[in-house]
Amino acid sequence: MEIIKLKSRPRSGRGKSYNRKARQQGWIPANYYGRNIDAQNIEVNCKEFGAILRAGKGTHLIDLGLSDAEVDSVAIIKEIQRDVLLPGHIEHIDFQHTAMNEEVTVECPIEIVGHPVGVLEEEGVLNHPVQRLTIHCQARYIPEKITVDVSGLHIGESIHVKDLAVENVTFRNSPDEVIASVTHAAKIEEPVVEAAEEGAEGEAVEGEAAGEGAAAAEGDKAEGEKKEKGGEEGA
Repeated sequence: MEIIKLKSRPRSGRGKSYNRKARQQGWIPANYYGRNIDAQNIEVNCKEFGAILRAGKGTHLIDLGLSDAEVDSVAIIKEIQRDVLLPGHIEHIDFQHTAMNEEVTVECPIEIVGHPVGVLEEEGVLNHPVQRLTIHCQARYIPEKITVDVSGLHIGESIHVKDLAVENVTFRNSPDEVIASVTHAAKIEEPVVEAAEEGAEGEAVEGEAAGEGAAAAEGDKAEGEKKEKGGEEGA
């Protein structure tokens, strides 16, 4: 896996006031710790770190550039704290120092490739609810992504965690967790439209009945007026 360089520096101050000023100047407060090294308060370049996340490389090994003659400063991102109201705003980062032969547990993104037979030929729908998997391996073997080929899936078939095989990597998710599946497309029912049509027909029938009633009333009225006029002429 590629090791990404990230500009960082020791943090010269502490407290909310200092951190707020550092963020305004383009630096994110962070901690750097691990076995065989002293924990350090550092800050990393906001623009460079944002570019790493946007490129989907948050699981890559990162060189913080703090190495000395004895220990390098390669680390993994252990935790990112974000603003509750502004998720795009990063408050703090934890970096864990990692040697190449050290075993670590990290999350790795999934990449779905291929076009399922069940979608192309059987009018099915592809579902892939899981976006990342938790893996355990030596740092040197952390994959950039886990590729899952769904080309052979028919309707009713699925791929589970237990179906995946990545060299030197152990999955920590449930073996039966579904990674991708093809299901029947949902049928679109139109009960509301039918009800509306029935309502329209009912209104038409009622309208016709009302029209017939009004015509009958008009006929009765005309007949009554005719009889009354005839009576007056006879008198």
